[in-house]
Amino acid sequence: MHPFPVKNLLIDLGDVLYAIDIKSTLDKYALLARDKGTRIEFSKSGQNEWFSLLDTGKVEIDEFAAGLREDFNLDADIETIKRIWLELLVGVIPGREALLRQLGQRYRLALLSNTSRYHFQHFSPQCKPLFDQMDHLFLSFEMGLRKPHPEIYLAALESAGWKAEETLFLDDSHPNIQTAETLGLRTWWIERHEDFERMAEVYG
Repeated sequence: MHPFPVKNLLIDLGDVLYAIDIKSTLDKYALLARDKGTRIEFSKSGQNEWFSLLDTGKVEIDEFAAGLREDFNLDADIETIKRIWLELLVGVIPGREALLRQLGQRYRLALLSNTSRYHFQHFSPQCKPLFDQMDHLFLSFEMGLRKPHPEIYLAALESAGWKAEETLFLDDSHPNIQTAETLGLRTWWIERHEDFERMAEVYG
C-alpha cells in the first residue's frame, strides 16, 4: 500500500474529459499546403512552436493563424485557418460528468490543461458542468506555462495547497505523465478514453 493516500485528482482535459480530433485537423491543414507532403507537427510528444506560443498566451489566435500560413505556405485566409483549428474540438466524452461527480465525493478535483484562450472560449460553455465540480482550473494560456514544463505542475500544486505525493495526475500524453512522476505525483496514463473509467473503478 502507498504510504500516502490519494486526496487530490489533477486532471487533463483533451482526450481525458473532452474529445479532440488532432489527426483530422492536421489532415485539413496538409490539404491546404502549397508544398504537397507538408505536415504540421502537433502530437502528444511534441508540437510546432506556434502551438506552444498560443497555449502559453504569448500570441493570440490571429497571429497564430498568420504564423501557420506563412511557415507552412498554406493556401488559405486567416479565418479558414482559425476555423479549422476550432474544428479540433469534438465534445465532452459521454459519462464524464457523472464520473467527476462520483469522484468529487472522495477527492478534491482540479483541471490542468494545455489550451488557448481561443479554444477555451468555445468549449467552456459545454464544459461548465465539469468545471463546476472542480476546485481549481489551471490553464496554460493564463499561467504562461504548458506541460510538460515542470513549473506548471509545481505552480498548480502550490496554488491549490496540495502535496505531490497525495495527488493523482491523469493525462493522455506520456511525456506529461513522465514529468509528473519526476516531481513525485502519482499518475494514471489515459491512453484510451476507457482508461478513465478503469481509473474511476480503482479510485472511486
